Amino acid sequence: MMRLLAAIVFLTLSTAALAQSAVAISSPAKLFEARPGEVLNFTLQVFNPSPDPVEVRVSLGDWTYQPDGQPLFLEPGSLPQSAAPWITFDPPSFRLEGKGRAEVRYTIRVPENAAPGTHWAALFLLGENPNLQPGEKLAAFRIRVAHTIYVNLPELVREGRILGLSATPPSDPEKPVVIAVQYANTGNAVQAVTGRIEVRNDRGEVVGRVEIERTVVLPGSQRLLLARFYGPVPPGDYAVLAVLNYGDPEVDVAGQTVFRLESPLKAPRSGSGEGR
Repeated sequence: MMRLLAAIVFLTLSTAALAQSAVAISSPAKLFEARPGEVLNFTLQVFNPSPDPVEVRVSLGDWTYQPDGQPLFLEPGSLPQSAAPWITFDPPSFRLEGKGRAEVRYTIRVPENAAPGTHWAALFLLGENPNLQPGEKLAAFRIRVAHTIYVNLPELVREGRILGLSATPPSDPEKPVVIAVQYANTGNAVQAVTGRIEVRNDRGEVVGRVEIERTVVLPGSQRLLLARFYGPVPPGDYAVLAVLNYGDPEVDVAGQTVFRLESPLKAPRSGSGEGR
């Protein structure tokens, strides 16, 4: 499960900043299985791939996803499921010489009365150019990366459902049918949702299949999953079947809708990066 959970990376940079202020971390995300009252420790390895020195400042924060998938960053402790109040870290800042390495150690103290489910936070590392010249804008030399921390506490409830499914034919036959799946994590545990879209003609034949990219869905939240279906297919009525899996090997969730093509749908142009 841990390898399925995507890291959040927030960048404010210029071309020069890429060479001067980027830091790399050994583990973009860490999932802990714990119990109330437990104390957990982890050491994060930090690297400076540049030959230039960098000043690194460490901080904690909350984050969530908006329904369109854009991350929203919040002050620590803003969310009911925040793990930030449980976490202490050291050091709060340090200097990394060119090609240098360092460690950031953190401790998670799970309260005895912690609620079941997934709690999460992010440890942010902000790299700054220590050799700014007078008049240079500091914002242009900042790069922030995040180590995402998830803590699972029993009993975990893994549930989800499709709230809506739509298929919008294009006005241009060289464009795809846009398929949108509104998915809700109705459980209390973080999910890595995968799935597929099947398009069938009026004879029940599968004329297209699109994979849903692995998507992190936080507990109690919704995500809009998008897929694009290209031709070539003739005009007619088509059925769309969406099948999603949220991590339970024995349970899928499904939804179905229909759409009509008034004109043929063409194959994608070569090099478009899309397919059937």
